[in-house]
Amino acid sequence: MTQDDPSTRLRRGAKLGGAVARQAVDRTVARARARTPEERTAAEEQAALRAADRLVAVLGSMRGAAMKVGQALATVDLGLVPEHALPAFQEKLTALTDRAPGAAFSEVLPVIEADCPRGAFADIDPEPIAAASIGQVHRGITADGRAVAIKVQYPGVDGAIRADLKNLALLLTVWRGRRASAVRTEAVLAEISETILAELDYPGECRAQFGVARRYAGHPFVRVPAPLPELSGPRVLVTEFVDGARFGTLESAPRQVRDRAGEILHRFYVGGVFRDGEFCGDPHAGNVLACDDGRLAFLDYGLYKTLGPESAAFERECFRAAVADRGDDLVALLRAAGALRGDGPGADTLLRYFRLSAPWHLRPGPATITPAEVKRAVAVATSPPEADPPLRLPAAHTFSRRAELLTFGMIGGLEATADWHGICREWIHGDPPSTDLGREHAAWLARCGG
Repeated sequence: MTQDDPSTRLRRGAKLGGAVARQAVDRTVARARARTPEERTAAEEQAALRAADRLVAVLGSMRGAAMKVGQALATVDLGLVPEHALPAFQEKLTALTDRAPGAAFSEVLPVIEADCPRGAFADIDPEPIAAASIGQVHRGITADGRAVAIKVQYPGVDGAIRADLKNLALLLTVWRGRRASAVRTEAVLAEISETILAELDYPGECRAQFGVARRYAGHPFVRVPAPLPELSGPRVLVTEFVDGARFGTLESAPRQVRDRAGEILHRFYVGGVFRDGEFCGDPHAGNVLACDDGRLAFLDYGLYKTLGPESAAFERECFRAAVADRGDDLVALLRAAGALRGDGPGADTLLRYFRLSAPWHLRPGPATITPAEVKRAVAVATSPPEADPPLRLPAAHTFSRRAELLTFGMIGGLEATADWHGICREWIHGDPPSTDLGREHAAWLARCGG
């Protein structure tokens, strides 16, 4: 029986539906028992936390789209819980970022043997070095002695994902509250589905990673392992092996090391949005390694997104307007992009929203990013600045904001300090490099003729 058989789809839907149904009952009971507005607020928040615990338990045990959507819900508001309960709800769901059920080597070995050239590997370590919702990674040695990382999809995960996507849109629609959301729910669900299905496209990921690896070849502080398409297949992606420490080890490093790592994260992930109009859509600690030579290695290009020149220009123009306090221009930009309907929020409200949801970019001078500041920014970014009709960013820009918030979540874990505004001005206004790393990058570009 395949994962996409109706009976399997129903069983997977039942697990998700059970969590949804329990949340609906829990929230109704909590509201009914509350005697005052304060009691109702507290009861709804507790119900949201219980819902998040159930989602983590259910989605964290399911390979496929279910777990990926749970991860996305940690930073994208689809109106599932009341606004005041959203920060705590999302914080609980961040546990899904580092949680995935792996598979026995005996399950994935046939996939490797079927997709890769015969005799390609002299040895494969049966213990995975990483596991995610769609596949896992093993270290291997090629027949000619090269150390490689072998990323292999779980058997049947394609069907599991398609089954989940048939269930999730309906279940999330049933669960979501009546309040306005800061994003277009249907558009974002469609974008989530598109990006999750794209993660199954290992040949596409190989092409994206090849382009980024070529762009950063010889870079002084960024390493992107090159893929090996001649050894890869439809369900197996083979890349150079990077020997490095897990990103979490940097959180206890000296201040100077943490500051440097935070700036590298900012330049790679957020710089991609503003500078290149291309970015990794899934920044998290599991996709970054700290190399002995001081570089950070960036892994996983399954959610590599391309905004295109017009959308990248829109991001830059919004930043310029917000920095210059040009609220009317910001309103015009957002209205032209379809992000505002009707009268919408006023210029002053929108400026305040941008300052609170991206304080690091709009605040000149050195600033230390803390987890508390990121939490506040996430709460603002995922809540409309005014009542219906709210600000509703196009789906593509919702994901660029998500990537930015995830990046600063990592930076907040480091409690890194930098002039984030000054760095961003290099991309937005063409200012000269404002830091040593910026000057290293500029010198490297000059050598490359970039």
